[in-house]
Amino acid sequence: MISAVTTAALVVGGAVGAFFLWPAAVAPAAAAATMKAPGAAGFVIARAAFLANPQLYFQILRTAGAAAAAAAFAL
Repeated sequence: MISAVTTAALVVGGAVGAFFLWPAAVAPAAAAATMKAPGAAGFVIARAAFLANPQLYFQILRTAGAAAAAAAFAL
């Protein structure tokens, strides 16, 4: 069984990877599209990043909070 610490480490590692690797994979025109972050009032995230992996967004939102999820999916 996977412990909570291992799960949290995997989520944070995935968020960091998405944060640093996502801009290189997105075309400049697609990176300009934004949307309101679901479940995180006041935050704006990249629409293409969210559509590519909404499950990761909601997992980060549940485990690390709104600010971390928005930062991982920021422009």
